[in-house]
Amino acid sequence: MQTELSATDIDSYREQGFLVIEELLNEEELSTWREAVGNAVVDHELSGRDLDPTQSDYYDRVFLQRVNLWKSNEAVRDLVIDERLGRLAANLAGVQKIRLYHDHALIKKPWANPTNWHADNPDDPYRSPEATMLWVALDNATTQNGCLLFLPGTHKRDDFDSAGPLDEANIGGFIEAHPELAEVEPVTAEVAAGAGIFINGMVAHAAGANMTSQPRRAFAMLFIPGECHYSGHPGALPEKLVARLKKGDVLNDEEELPLLYQA
Repeated sequence: MQTELSATDIDSYREQGFLVIEELLNEEELSTWREAVGNAVVDHELSGRDLDPTQSDYYDRVFLQRVNLWKSNEAVRDLVIDERLGRLAANLAGVQKIRLYHDHALIKKPWANPTNWHADNPDDPYRSPEATMLWVALDNATTQNGCLLFLPGTHKRDDFDSAGPLDEANIGGFIEAHPELAEVEPVTAEVAAGAGIFINGMVAHAAGANMTSQPRRAFAMLFIPGECHYSGHPGALPEKLVARLKKGDVLNDEEELPLLYQA
């Protein structure tokens, strides 16, 4: 695993809002991740958006999503509860502690719809400019099969939750809500399988349609930086944890939100 960051890497992440790490996983590690995630997805119960009764037919065709595989599959748990990943996230974000918020498999099936422009952190149960996610490519991600796109530098804003819920079938709805973003040139992140992309929780990003006959598989981990406080928005937190939280509480539950790294 590629676990070293240069000063240039850190500066680029903080300026652009994302960082591509080519060959985060070596060939042997990539094979292990593919097998673990693949088995976990097959065995996992419906989760995440599958349980949302308001889910649109359009979103159902964006990707297959399975949340918190680490809780149901020991092989996945061994992969994500990794201090090295926490240390990478902490160094990029500039924080002393990193916890796992949740993981999720994101599989764009053949002919899947594009993912609309959005930012992640407004929907998280905490607000933090240091919020980050690691997105790992389990297949080559190309413009043909739905690679990620970014609006660099947009993570420096803090008003992306002001527009309210967006129509997921409207790819440009996020831009319409924030028309000044139309002036930012998108960056396409085509990466080979095994690459990792760290993504700031407030950077605007999207993904294209899968216009191929093969799935485009990815696996992502969202991280809680430092001592974050509960926003009152439950997000993907387990119901039993939400039931005992009050707005403003520190999110430090070791069972549900394990500490991955502490400097």
